[in-house]
Amino acid sequence: MKVVMIPNNHDYIFELKVNLESKGIHVALMSYFHYATPINILKLLILKLKGYNIFHIHFEYAFPFTFLMKIIVKFLKLLNYKIVWTIHDISNIYTSKFRTKEKSRWLYQNTDYKFVHYTSNLTRLKDCFNVDIYNVEVIFHPVFNYPNNITTEEARKRLGIPSSKKVILSFGMIKKYKGQIELVKAFEKLNKDYFCLIVGSGRNDPETSEFIKKKAKQYKDRLLFIDKYIPEDKIQIYFNASDVVVLPYKWITQSGIVPLAYSFSKPVIITDVGASSEMVTDGETGLLIPPNNIDVLVQAINQIFTKNYKQMGIKAHADTRMLSWEKLAENTIKIYRRVIS
Repeated sequence: MKVVMIPNNHDYIFELKVNLESKGIHVALMSYFHYATPINILKLLILKLKGYNIFHIHFEYAFPFTFLMKIIVKFLKLLNYKIVWTIHDISNIYTSKFRTKEKSRWLYQNTDYKFVHYTSNLTRLKDCFNVDIYNVEVIFHPVFNYPNNITTEEARKRLGIPSSKKVILSFGMIKKYKGQIELVKAFEKLNKDYFCLIVGSGRNDPETSEFIKKKAKQYKDRLLFIDKYIPEDKIQIYFNASDVVVLPYKWITQSGIVPLAYSFSKPVIITDVGASSEMVTDGETGLLIPPNNIDVLVQAINQIFTKNYKQMGIKAHADTRMLSWEKLAENTIKIYRRVIS
């Protein structure tokens, strides 16, 4: 079995490629269809002659224009490629403009099989595209294996966080819907035993970022805001410095931060929106709370530290280990065979 994947610049694709190839699947990566379109078309012809028969799309941005995407998909069908699409983030489709949403809808209707990462996304697909759900498989997203070799003491020392503090972490790009403002307001109601660590670039939401910066100056001994993109080898510093990850989203379809927290053995407090209830077992790997309620968020933060939160983190880590890249590759191959047959 031979597969072409596009685009060629994402960690998910690299990890999946390695694990597919370990099971005997040939994988060729292809760059965006923009300036490289003539080269890509020639490459598709050559790969077809070499026996490649599946074209796996991961991100729509590989096709910069709708008309170009339609031409390429029709060309693929003419060459008898089977086309599958992993819809990684439905929230991007929900919030997109009408034309972009129609582009996604057309792609949905003209691919042979689709992948989503959570069961709840099946309903969201139907609502978003106003179509019947067919040929869609739920295939859970494994966690990336980022470096994890420093202790809590070392991580806190690097950040200047006292070892005695109860540290709550918000990780990820700063955006209003992620509830970082609500987290800060909840933090203000906690006692001085707590330390709040907020990490993520705020360039896309200057208003929220500025609010957090002002509060960080006000609570300079208990609130630290790292306003920048974090490279992979530095992620461990922030998770290992924390006790609990807090994600008070106003809305989401899914969160990549939850399995990331689990990989560092950290329980999460998360609002019950989107696929949260599929990712978090309430009371075992974290706490599920209603959105947009600062008082409930304060109660949940206090509550989790009265529980054995470290044991919750161990249970979360064990659950994450079951979602391996090897298992993802095995499930993907099953769908490839189904599509071909």
